Formats: sequence, C-alpha cells, structure tokens
Amino acid sequence: MMKNVIIAQSGGPTSVINNSIRGAIDELILSKKIDKIYGAKMGILGALQEELIDISAQGLHQIALLAETPSAGTIGSCRYKIKNDEDLVRIVEVFKKHNVGYFFYCGGGDSMDTANKINELAKQNNLKLICTGIPKTIDNDVGGPLKTDGTFAICDHDPGYGSVARNLAINILEANEENKASYTSDPVLVVGVMGRKIGFIPAAARLADRKREIPLLIILPESLSIDDYQGNLEFITEKVNEKLIKQRRCIVVIGEGVNVGDLGILRDSFGHAQFSASEETVEQALTNYLNGIDMKDSQGRAQSRLIIRGIARSERPGTRQRREIAYVSETDRGEAYQVGAHAAQIALSGENGFMSTIIRKPGRIYKINYDKVPLDVVANSERKFPQEWISGDRVDVTDEFIEWALPLIGTPLPRFAKFKEIYIPKKCREYIPVEYRSK
Repeated sequence: MMKNVIIAQSGGPTSVINNSIRGAIDELILSKKIDKIYGAKMGILGALQEELIDISAQGLHQIALLAETPSAGTIGSCRYKIKNDEDLVRIVEVFKKHNVGYFFYCGGGDSMDTANKINELAKQNNLKLICTGIPKTIDNDVGGPLKTDGTFAICDHDPGYGSVARNLAINILEANEENKASYTSDPVLVVGVMGRKIGFIPAAARLADRKREIPLLIILPESLSIDDYQGNLEFITEKVNEKLIKQRRCIVVIGEGVNVGDLGILRDSFGHAQFSASEETVEQALTNYLNGIDMKDSQGRAQSRLIIRGIARSERPGTRQRREIAYVSETDRGEAYQVGAHAAQIALSGENGFMSTIIRKPGRIYKINYDKVPLDVVANSERKFPQEWISGDRVDVTDEFIEWALPLIGTPLPRFAKFKEIYIPKKCREYIPVEYRSK
C-alpha cells in the first residue's frame, strides 16, 4: 500500500517559498510512488490539529501557479516551537492515522530541528517515516561558515535570499534618485531592513552600486558593538557627516538588529526578536538621533547632529521585502524549485533524515549542485556574516561579498538616466538665497 505525504512550512515566508513546494509536489506526482499529498495548514500546527489540505485534489493549473504566488498563504506557516513530548506524540499519532510515510518541512534552522525531533520519535515508535527538510530563509543564516574557496559549508545560500537581495538593491537604486532630488531639504535617508542579527540583507545594498558612486553607508549588526549602543550612534553619526561633507547627502542602510538602544522588542516562541512589532524601529531611532530629537531646546526645537542644513528621514520596507513577486530573482525562483524537487528525490530514494541543500562550486563562474545534509547537522544552525567581508571602516562590505552575491539576484538591475552636470556659464552676480544666509 502506497504511503501519503505531508508538506508543511514554518517561519517567515519568502517570495519563492511556494516554488520549493511546487518542486517537491511535481517530483512526487511524477514518481508514482505515493498516494496522496497533504499540506499541513499553518505549518506544524496543521499536523497537531489534524488540519490537512488535500493537495492531490487541486487542479494542476493551481499547482503551476505556485511559481507565481508569493509568501506562504497557500497552505500557511507558523512560529510554533515544539517544547514537549506530548506534541511530538500527537504528530506521530496523526501521521499513523493518515498513513503518512513522508514528511517535508520547509523552513530554517528551527524547522530542521522540529523535523529532526519528529524523525527521532518516529523511529522510537516504529513508524516508517521519512523526514526531509527544504531550506528557506531570507536571512541566509542556515548553513555553515565561509570556506577558504569563497563558498559556504553545509548550504551555500538559502532560497529566498536572492530575491530579497534583489528587492533591496532595486530599492536603493530608486531611493538614490529620490535622495538626489531632495537632498537640499532632507539630505539623509535611513533605510531599515530585515535580517535580525545577521547582515546578509543589508549587505545586498552594495549590489546596487558596485562602482561605489552612491554616498552609501551599510551598517551590519556584526559591524558594530553589541553592547555600546551610544557608541554605535556616535560612530554612525560621524560617518554620516563625513559623507555630507564630501557629497552633501547620504543614504544609510541599517540592519534591524544593530544595537541603537532599547527598541521595546517582542519575541516569538523561539526567542527570536520580532523587530516589525517593536515599540520603535532601528531606522527611526537612528533618524531621531541624527535629527537631535533628544536635544530639544526650551521651545521644543530639535538640535540636529547633521553637519549641514536639513533633516534625516527614514523608511522601512518592512515585510514587503520578503514577499514581493515583482522583484523576484529568476535565479532564486529556479533554485527554490530545484531544491524542493531534490528534497523529494532524496526522500523517494529511501534516504531519511536529510535536508536538501545547495552547494556552490568554487571559481569565478557560478555553478551549483544540489546535495543533502543530515537534519541534526543543520538543526538550529545559525551562521554569521563573515568578518572578512566587512570593510575596514565598518560601514560597507568588500568586493568579495559582491562577487559571491551577484549571481543570486538574477538578471541585471534597472539602469536609470544619468545626466552629465554640464552647466552653462553664469552671467549674473553670485546670490545666496535669503534663508541660506547666516544669521
């Protein structure tokens, strides 16, 4: 009797997560080795509550549309941490009742830990179950350290990262056009981006400006102190003012995990900071400091720390960074599909307890292989942004990062008009606008 399959998703979504699910579904259907495919509604909660969507009953055109469908709303996701044996026993019970022989969990390190726990308990209960992980995270924090050949161990990069990197790079290109247009009144733009305590997402801002022409500062959580928030604020202000002296304007991209003081952060069941739900955001805190909101005079006027006239403004792309299909990297979308298909191949071959992974071949030409890594190796794994990829001045990343990341964002970025500043000869006397004259 053929076994059934349960597929589930966990954690924050990406713009390509559904294509990984599609890759697994397509491969499972083609194999003709399984009976039904179910989707656990809202991740592992769907297994606990026996809320299983019959994917096998969906039309093939709906399966195909997963390639164009962002985020994880089709079957849902969750941030539920299994902390006791009762939950694990319940999952095994549900799997037995529904003749489940294959379980796929798409997510990050915590998800792989959950899959590993289910796998171990299934063995103890003589349940013939193959558990397989499918990697997913925009943070790019699942995997091992940087190797001497310029690639990463365990998983070179995670599906979802390439698209959020492309999204940010395009946003910085657009933000630069606005900053050029408005710097006489608001010369500083602070952009807060996702990434918790790892810097791969803010680092991607450099992909927008490989020639380093934009007055851009990139602040990673790994670049500054984890304890001295006041020192961090002073350091960033100094670097902003250096840009203002040279170029009269500045764009600051800062990771949400940079320590700039108490933000009133909430945490999920895994203990992860939920920055999008905090009392204050990192970009707002930095903007307030630059504008001197903390140094108001007796009449309530701020005392700006900017060295030139004008104010700092802030923006937060927020969770749209991880869901927008319009900015998806075709490379990322294709790899997401293949890593899901490879996960199905691993499971169908009878190999148990692995996560499908992406391994990059060393060299200047971008080539990858799809491989596998034991779940207990990747469970709860969390890599750091390499220190050797952080520039010496701590406000940028190196060319080595650019070389590694550029293939992941797919097709070339948009190109915008760039006029040469060819001015006609002046014929009138020099004039200083009244409000610009020193008092």
